Amino acid sequence: MTLADAIIHARAGEQEGFACLYEYTVPHIWLAAAMLGCPKHGTAVTQIYRNAQQSVSFLHSPSDLRVWMGKIAYGVLLQQPENSGREIPCLTGALRDVYGMMRELPRQERIALLMLCGEGCSAPQAADILSVPDIEIKRAMRRARQTIAEQLKQKGSEEICNTAWLIAQLADLRTAQSEADAKAQENILHCVCTGEDYVEPEEPVAVPQTDTSVEKETEQGQAKPEEKSGFFHKLFRSRRFG
Repeated sequence: MTLADAIIHARAGEQEGFACLYEYTVPHIWLAAAMLGCPKHGTAVTQIYRNAQQSVSFLHSPSDLRVWMGKIAYGVLLQQPENSGREIPCLTGALRDVYGMMRELPRQERIALLMLCGEGCSAPQAADILSVPDIEIKRAMRRARQTIAEQLKQKGSEEICNTAWLIAQLADLRTAQSEADAKAQENILHCVCTGEDYVEPEEPVAVPQTDTSVEKETEQGQAKPEEKSGFFHKLFRSRRFG
C-alpha cells in the first residue's frame, strides 16, 4: 500500500489505512515525546493519534502529511510540562552520548532539531506548525548545533556537527527507540482503533522464580495479553509502503 493509498483508505474510515499512516509517522512522534520529556508519553501519543483519527478528513495528499501531523502532535506535546528528555532504552556508546546532549538542550532547540533534522521540515513548515516566525526556528537550530558541536569538541570527538550528521543521528535514535518500544507502540495502535484506554506500563518489578501464577493462568486457558491484539499485531507488522 502506498502512502497515497493509505490516506484514501484512512479518509474512508478504514482501519488498515489509518494503521499505515500510524506506522509511517509514529517513530517520529514517539521520539519527539521522549526528547521533550513527556511524563506519560504513551498517553500523549495515544491522544495525538485519536486526534488524528478524528481529523483525517482534512488530510488530502502525502505532501500535506508533515504539517498536518505536526500540528496535531505538537498541539498535544507542547501542553506537557517543560522537562528534559526521557531515557531511551538500549542506547549505547556514541549514540547514547549524542542523545544525552540533545535531551538537555532548551526545549525550543530540541523542537528545532526534531522538526528540521528529524521530520525533514523546512523552516517555513516548522513555523506554520508552531505558529511562530521561521527566523525563531532557524536561530534555535543554530544554537542547538553550536552547543552540540562544542560538547563534541570537549569530549575529543572528531565528528562534524553539520545538518547531515544530525539527520543521521536522529534517524538512528528513531530506529533504536522503535525497536525497544515496539510493543508499546503496537498497544497504542490497538487502543486508538478500539477506543480502549491506554495504560502506562508500570516499572518492572522483580518476580520470585517460584511464582508460577502466570504460567498456571495460561495453562488454564486464560488469554495472554498479546493475544488480545493479535489482529493489530499482524496489521502493524505487515504494512509496507510502495
